[in-house]
Amino acid sequence: MKLYLENALSNHRHGRFFISQLEALPTEELPDNGLVLSHGKTFQNWEADKQKEYWDWSSKPGCALVLLPPFNVGAVYETLDWQIALADEIASSDDGVVPTNIAEEVTIKIEGADGKFEQNQGHQWTDYTINTRIFKQHSGSGIFTTTCLPLWSISLLDYNQETLKWLEALFSNVAKTNGDISHQKADVELEPTDYTIMVCFSAWKLKTVDDLAHKLFHSKNSVITLSECELIEGAKRLSSLGYIDENGISEIGITELKKSPYWAYADSLREAN
Repeated sequence: MKLYLENALSNHRHGRFFISQLEALPTEELPDNGLVLSHGKTFQNWEADKQKEYWDWSSKPGCALVLLPPFNVGAVYETLDWQIALADEIASSDDGVVPTNIAEEVTIKIEGADGKFEQNQGHQWTDYTINTRIFKQHSGSGIFTTTCLPLWSISLLDYNQETLKWLEALFSNVAKTNGDISHQKADVELEPTDYTIMVCFSAWKLKTVDDLAHKLFHSKNSVITLSECELIEGAKRLSSLGYIDENGISEIGITELKKSPYWAYADSLREAN
């Protein structure tokens, strides 16, 4: 993951942490791909044309825009229902080093339902209010993210690796570029059981590996035999190539499956279901 700072942030004292601790690169123009950090208020104060430029960029594969405090109270961006509101009480978290160490410094919250949050990354406080939301326009796009966490805080000076991992977890939601996929294809060799997994996702219209596991291991009439290890390891390979994502089998996964001898089994399984 390449980490960049929007120009105004790179010239602000908040940018020093990212440059010195996380080796972020200042940029005056949007890069071809990578994760770009920006102050939320900066984005909110831009003219509509520039906001749309960054919004459109964040929809491209391999791209992620992450807005950080400070923010103006009110709407984040007109396309989303996200509203920045003042927090009602001091936040607390049980999920991860980053949110736990800066919870007491957070004075705002995100209201709205568009997109998603990831509880295992500490995006939700113990009072169920949300500090981070991710919006992905479709399975092949990048992400537009807003977080209330002051990732530039001195409280994280001793946790630079944890901060980087938190950002990398966000970036894992981004659809890969064709270059990324081609490079990974050269390093990853699919097993026959991996195609079986894609056949199941396609035929049964499942969205998650947990859904597939339940179907395989808790259904008395399952006609597919896979071990738990084959499912876990296969899902990792398929996910790394972008063949499956949070919505099930992706478009490039379908394309890969259609090129294989296993595609016919998807139709048969669909009819048998």
